[in-house]
Amino acid sequence: MKTLFDLRAKQDGELIEAIQNLYDEPLKVVRLGDRSITACIGCWNCWLKTPGRCVMKDQMAESYPDYVNSDTVILLMDIAQGFINHQAKAFLDRTIPHYHPYIEIVDGECHHVARYKCYPDMIFYYDTEGITNQEEQVIEDYLYRTAYHFQSKAYRILIDGSLQLRSLESRKAKSQVMAFASIEPMEKLVIYNGSPRRRGSNSALILQKTVEALCDRVEVRDLKEVDKWEEWMEAFKSEKHVMFFMPLYVHAMPSHVMAFIEKLQVSQGSISFFVQSGFPESSQSHYLEAYFEQLALRLGRTYIGTAIKGGVEGLQVRPAKSQEKMMEPMVKAIVNLVYEGSFNPANIRQLAKPIRLGIGTKILFKLLIKIGLINFFWDQQLKENHAYEKRFERPY
Repeated sequence: MKTLFDLRAKQDGELIEAIQNLYDEPLKVVRLGDRSITACIGCWNCWLKTPGRCVMKDQMAESYPDYVNSDTVILLMDIAQGFINHQAKAFLDRTIPHYHPYIEIVDGECHHVARYKCYPDMIFYYDTEGITNQEEQVIEDYLYRTAYHFQSKAYRILIDGSLQLRSLESRKAKSQVMAFASIEPMEKLVIYNGSPRRRGSNSALILQKTVEALCDRVEVRDLKEVDKWEEWMEAFKSEKHVMFFMPLYVHAMPSHVMAFIEKLQVSQGSISFFVQSGFPESSQSHYLEAYFEQLALRLGRTYIGTAIKGGVEGLQVRPAKSQEKMMEPMVKAIVNLVYEGSFNPANIRQLAKPIRLGIGTKILFKLLIKIGLINFFWDQQLKENHAYEKRFERPY
């Protein structure tokens, strides 16, 4: 079965008909409008309470069988601010139930273990009108990266006189093509918290410590407070210094963060980014970093840089002293940014270690898998939720 998911705002039929002509069998077409996909909230219920099933009750959840049981899925997407828009990002975020929370190491990086025996090929289409060549490469690299982690082959539909299907290939993310800029010390830094969780998030905990360290020189705004977006969008135009702080989410930003970014207008001032992730290696975040460099250019703002910190998952279950030790260098990096007007390069490089996992880590990982320590965090919660026996279910 081949399924086409139309995620575009204007869902014309001409392109779909042209794509249909590429295949000898009829396509199943699923049209998902803006209200059809609820943004992932990072509740982990699909891992820990109802393995393989999302807690959301929407058209996206109803479409899971179509996705999992297809040999090919075709995604028609819109572009916004030089990246896939929030609708397309929400679709990708919501595929998390098709994988386990358990981890395996592949080529020095952590990957989620597959829940199903095989996954469909992923074919992407997006209109390149209004984006630069660099942005086009960033999008393509990101989509390849996503399909790679989803254990799918990646293709892109191109229109050059006729429809063409091109295989996507691995390319190293253009990490730090743009140098981190330095400006004057900041009187005030506005930080947008991009965690998808309303409360109890690692991002909120880290930013709370940042506020304690900087007092009135920092203001934190939680992007889950959607009712304040209009006010903040207007404020953004005149704010001198802003930062977006977020967890890595399916190799980029959470979809609601992208929805807010889409609304921003060109304005003067500085912009910086901070990405924290559960995966320990910073290479996972390089594809998002590559986009943030281009976003700074698109918004006309001075790019102060992107700080990356991996291995943050499980922060809140650590003892208090261990929590403080983990958060201290992250808080210090932001404090330094405010007081000095720049990230300290040595601190940022140290935060980003390891870029990839070495041989020693791989050996240790295999040992910890054997004795059950690696999966203990997840297994314990599965047992508490009476879902441990169902952890390997394939509901679709």
